[in-house]
Amino acid sequence: MDALAQLNTSLAGRYSIDREIGRGGMATVYLARDIRHARNVALKVLNPELGAVLGVERFLSEIQVTANLQHPNLLPLFDSGGADGMLFYVMPYIEGESLRKKLQREKQLPIDEAIHIASSVASALDYAHRHGVVHRDLKPENILLHEGQPLVADFGIALAVSKAGGERITQTGVSLGTPHYMSPEQATGDRPIDKRSDIYSLGAVVYEMLGGDPPHTASTAQAVIAKVLTDQPRSLRVLRPHVPPHVDAAIQCALEKLPADRWNTAHEFAEALQGKSVAIPSAVVTPASIERDIASRAAGRRWTRMAPWAAAVILALGGVAAGWITARRGTPERTVRYLLSFPPNERMYSGIGSGRTLAISPDGNRTVYVTVGAGMVQHLVIRMLDEVAPRVIPGTEGAIQPFFSPDGRWIGFMANQQLKKVPVDGGPVSVIADVGQLFGATWAPDDRIIFTQRQRLMAMPASGGAEPRQINKPDSSIGTSTLRWPRVLSDGKTVLFTKWRGGLGSAGIVAASLETGEMHSLGVEGTSPLGVIDGYMIYGTANGALFAVPFDERHLRVTGPPMLVADQVAVSPTGAAVADASPSGSLVYQSGSSSSTLVLVDTMGAVRPLIPEPRPFGQPRFSPDGKRIAVALRVGTSTDIHIYSLASGTLTRLTTEGITNDRPEWTPDGKRILFRSERGDFLGLWWQSTDFTGVAEPLILNGRGDVWEGAFAPDGQTLVYRTGTLGAADIWYRPLRGDTTPKAVAATQFTEWGGRVSPDGKWIAYTSDESRAMQVYVRPFPGPGARVQVSDEGGGVPIWSPDGHKICYLSNQRMMAATVRTSPTFSVTSRKTLFASDFMDLPGHANYDMTPDGKYFLMLKPSLSGDQVIVAHNWRAELHARMNRTSRTQ
Repeated sequence: MDALAQLNTSLAGRYSIDREIGRGGMATVYLARDIRHARNVALKVLNPELGAVLGVERFLSEIQVTANLQHPNLLPLFDSGGADGMLFYVMPYIEGESLRKKLQREKQLPIDEAIHIASSVASALDYAHRHGVVHRDLKPENILLHEGQPLVADFGIALAVSKAGGERITQTGVSLGTPHYMSPEQATGDRPIDKRSDIYSLGAVVYEMLGGDPPHTASTAQAVIAKVLTDQPRSLRVLRPHVPPHVDAAIQCALEKLPADRWNTAHEFAEALQGKSVAIPSAVVTPASIERDIASRAAGRRWTRMAPWAAAVILALGGVAAGWITARRGTPERTVRYLLSFPPNERMYSGIGSGRTLAISPDGNRTVYVTVGAGMVQHLVIRMLDEVAPRVIPGTEGAIQPFFSPDGRWIGFMANQQLKKVPVDGGPVSVIADVGQLFGATWAPDDRIIFTQRQRLMAMPASGGAEPRQINKPDSSIGTSTLRWPRVLSDGKTVLFTKWRGGLGSAGIVAASLETGEMHSLGVEGTSPLGVIDGYMIYGTANGALFAVPFDERHLRVTGPPMLVADQVAVSPTGAAVADASPSGSLVYQSGSSSSTLVLVDTMGAVRPLIPEPRPFGQPRFSPDGKRIAVALRVGTSTDIHIYSLASGTLTRLTTEGITNDRPEWTPDGKRILFRSERGDFLGLWWQSTDFTGVAEPLILNGRGDVWEGAFAPDGQTLVYRTGTLGAADIWYRPLRGDTTPKAVAATQFTEWGGRVSPDGKWIAYTSDESRAMQVYVRPFPGPGARVQVSDEGGGVPIWSPDGHKICYLSNQRMMAATVRTSPTFSVTSRKTLFASDFMDLPGHANYDMTPDGKYFLMLKPSLSGDQVIVAHNWRAELHARMNRTSRTQ
């Protein structure tokens, strides 16, 4: 029996199969008649080898997500099922033609028509992406044209097949994706695929609509993939001069090799194609760089950009093995980007005190970064420009905050509150000094190490053997701010650093003379200076952006407006952009954002999604009855408290004023929410009714930037709160009525934060660095009484279990549970690791909660792996092009 007859037999009474109308890598398409509804449909049958691997139940379970998508430019799914071992799904039969047929007939489309089709497809993509569905196989064959309107077909089918079949799909020999439109990360298969893969595919489709061919063509699929991984597509203006520069720039951005360098959303891509105002990602090709590229190609100079993982894939495909292709001796004429790889089972470290977890050498040829691997212990890894594999540096266990010496021969770093150094080429680790807690260090040309400690700028010889000496003069403008992330300039006389007091827009970059100690505010709002390249100061912000601003080193003043040069850069929990720049003009940064999904995690580490859409969430807290969740959510440049109803699945904004409203805590009766709020010059505690009536009212405004978090004792009448930040943090309490005079719980010269009162109201757990390492302690509340150490290998951000019998805390990327006895005295009876914690952390304040029944943790799961580290070698070429273009347009 042939396939057509078998289908008619198997689906008798449901569908009548007319004829085969198409065949692809995953399925055969038939024109069929839906008997029940008397309509023509397209019935697609998965290839038998795929069906055998997947199984009916698994495939149908995964395809349900696709069935719920509804959009005007998205072809809906009518039906799916299995019959006699065959898996099928059913979609409407479109009388028009596919984009592929139109391109075969017309070769190139009018520019306006191509942009219309692209914008409509982008709208469908954006809708699906917001619902967590990625197409994974976008191509002209899957774009149908019906009465002038594009319809995207097979949305999520490749994803359903991939999820249902897992690794067994590779056994079939079927590729999930089409080489000409496949993103580099999909071609390599070594990283999770997200929405930016679809943006790349759409960029390839638009390129073909305007240029007549896909961006990469070759005689074999292997050769096409090799070009996808290594070649930069030609500017469309070379092929078709009438293509507007902004259209070409938008497409080039969509076709960037690195997902982090593409448009973040399909909506942004569509806006750019239409010439509307939109934030330009760091890698977008500007009209000036397009013209430069045209001239370069006309002169016959072609540059190849290849990441090390691309070389490995080409070898696997039978291509020609190659390393990086560098320019002739001297500075290359174009910026070359590549990804840093990680040793097996390693990832970037982002825990407490991490700060800058990477650094680039002064000549730009070496990058060092902090990873965490087996045993959840971090160490330094170095990568040379001319080497493929990274190398772990022995003896650097526990390392954070690395930095290079001016000659690039040494790496300085912090470990166990000691300042240390190690030779780049290998050798023993040397201890420079015990320095305690600090926020960043930098190596000056005169062989001094400059570091910041609370309100002090300190210096000491890199050889050790001398006490640190304070550089900066007393300055009343510092107040309770802390000095962070110093960077010595090439003149050896000036250091840039951040005067930081937390919150969005509340950090400023300052310059200080290493000779006189005088400080000069530069009027720049930023959280971490990276240095100066050819007269431009590069710095990061709390929003994950990098800026460049013209800077006069001699007179220590900014001479022009700042310009965005990179966005979606990871920011450490202590406010530093995870990035570095070399004086020679190279840049390294970790791509990432603060977006996360809200999940429930059981005590074995199993994860269950609660709010699956990634958003910039923070500090989730269950209401006392377990029916609602208060969570901070950043939108644009402001952060507000929202309340999520588990019954209705709605997320409703509570706060409406102030720059930053975060760190929510419920009153014990569930009627109000306490939160930290930055309003004007004050960072204090406010509270507001949870029924969305009334306005926020201040509880504590203790001065400029002084109050950081608060929580209630179980009686609801006592407030516990913290003043100051790392290096100068204390815990206090005060009644809400009567004598409201603050009284100290833990107020010493050490850092004490994250205070949480036990369910019986008799004990308080908190974090302190009094033993150098951060540890969890408990003492009687409100006191007096001796403290008891709870953690034994470091720990922080403790919370009590609802029954008061356990204290949970984070230690070395692990969720720990300490069983405690509170009567007749407090004691720890056991400690247990519950699960590895690969969730978003926040030093000093718990970024997680526990359900009222104590069965689950409420946590934030990062939406991206965050392990994508990008090196832009000779980035100064791109920097100059950007800044020159900006100056011409002003």
